[in-house]
Amino acid sequence: MIDWLWEGIAVAGGIMVLIIIITFFVLSAFTLWAAKIVKVENVTYGRALLATFLGSLAAAAVSFVLGLLFSPLFVVGTILSTVGAWLIDSLVVKAIFRTTYGKSLLVTLLATVLAAVVAVVLALILVGASFLSCVS
Repeated sequence: MIDWLWEGIAVAGGIMVLIIIITFFVLSAFTLWAAKIVKVENVTYGRALLATFLGSLAAAAVSFVLGLLFSPLFVVGTILSTVGAWLIDSLVVKAIFRTTYGKSLLVTLLATVLAAVVAVVLALILVGASFLSCVS
């Protein structure tokens, strides 16, 4: 009787997994692009994939711990967990790309900014297209 519900949940889960995988590859491309802009040596897409994966895991762990430690101070906890996540992610990038900490920090911040700019531009295009479709 509720088989359609379970099928819907399975399809939604499959779509979410697909979105996560695609996002991972796109974020790795932004990391590669940022590393090339900063002129980091030893840059390959494989290393960018590894840096994105391990950096995201390390950043999530640090962000989680700092968020829990400073949860009573919501704003402070949010800021500290975000900064801590960026710092630990840049340490992972430093280790994988075998570069200086300054360059790895620039790569991490630039990759974040590039991804945000592209996301905003795509969102504006989608919103603009939706307004155009409303005009008759």
